[in-house]
Amino acid sequence: MDTTAYIGLSRQIALQNRLDVIAGNIANLDTTGFKAEVLRFETVWQPAGRAVRLAYVQDVGRIRDLREGALESTGNPLDFAISGPGYFTVGTPNGPAYTRAGQFKLSPTGELVTAAGHPLLDENGSPVAVPPDGGEVSLAADGTLSAAGGPFARIQVVDFADPQALERLGDGLYRTDQAPQPVENARLEQGVREGSNVEPVLEITRMMETVRAFEATQRMLDIHHELERRTVQGVLGQAA
Repeated sequence: MDTTAYIGLSRQIALQNRLDVIAGNIANLDTTGFKAEVLRFETVWQPAGRAVRLAYVQDVGRIRDLREGALESTGNPLDFAISGPGYFTVGTPNGPAYTRAGQFKLSPTGELVTAAGHPLLDENGSPVAVPPDGGEVSLAADGTLSAAGGPFARIQVVDFADPQALERLGDGLYRTDQAPQPVENARLEQGVREGSNVEPVLEITRMMETVRAFEATQRMLDIHHELERRTVQGVLGQAA
């Protein structure tokens, strides 16, 4: 078995996966509420004969950077942001989902919905419906929504025992089988959006390091294959 080639290939596969994660981070530099990810690696030991073990590298999961992104003023009264930990709850055909992206709009039926049309849910799990002809919506820091006729709903911010276990769905949404827990003393802000927490300089640096590591591994494999070729040629030459 050509263990050198297998070890090098395992490293290249892990580096390619790391590059995919970095590319995803960079692609979401301007995505509202996006959280950057890094790939976690582990050494995998495999037996290779008597009293010998080989060390392979394998990516075993992604770690999400849960730090809050910068809050940017938009002036849109339906743009909400969570200051601190937690998530908004929205309804989807497959059940509740969770998001940090608080840029909402009014649906034709008067509900607050995401860009993809998923309704924002209130503290009772019902879609938030804005009263007709209620004028501009105002949001209090505790999540209470009011219009001309007074308060009409309250947004509840929720969090989870293990936020890293949330599964990313796309469109800024996450799902989980964990039970949501209300965030005590959550603070909401109106007319702002939470930007992505991706750090472009850091991601570009990681990308360059990853590409160089991939190229170095490829050079090692090329040298190894050349040595093998010369060895085979030498053996065949002696046999002739």
